[in-house]
Amino acid sequence: MFSQFLFGPSWRENLVAPLTGDVLEIGIGGGANLPFYGGQVRLAAIEPHEGRAEEARRTAARLGLAVRIETAAAEQLPFPDQSFDHVVSSLVFCSVSEPALVLAEIGRVLKPGGFLHLYEHVRPRSPAIAALFSFVTPGWRKIAHNCHLDRPTVETLRACGWQVTVHSRRWVLVRMTARQVDANA
Repeated sequence: MFSQFLFGPSWRENLVAPLTGDVLEIGIGGGANLPFYGGQVRLAAIEPHEGRAEEARRTAARLGLAVRIETAAAEQLPFPDQSFDHVVSSLVFCSVSEPALVLAEIGRVLKPGGFLHLYEHVRPRSPAIAALFSFVTPGWRKIAHNCHLDRPTVETLRACGWQVTVHSRRWVLVRMTARQVDANA
């Protein structure tokens, strides 16, 4: 995988292993992050595609993990307000239909002071390469499950009221944490 080439095989572990408490993973896919969660996590997850959600359930069962996996879109999270200490997103924001709505939903389900942990590919910094990505994106979306190669995810987070800390950036792949900037949080 391209992300493993740039970040190495431990990027998933670096993203989720330190987490404790109540954790929600959005877009769990087939469960690739599951082997890396520590024992101090109460994990729930969503996946919009039933086949991939079922694959994640099988992965969790094989690993002996108790995980609640719902088939749901990130734009409508099936969880009560202030349910989670952490939310994890890995290679998800490129494909959601409405990033701002997803961020609002994440903010709703995070406990006060909670964090969003992300590993995402983002719009390239180079204007020429960014223009190329924008040109390619309409066709790419059709074959890659709505993946937008040109999403400015870091800027979207900030525009939606999140304080972003970038931990590492390699070309278009960024590992970051974010927390809502809100007087009530």
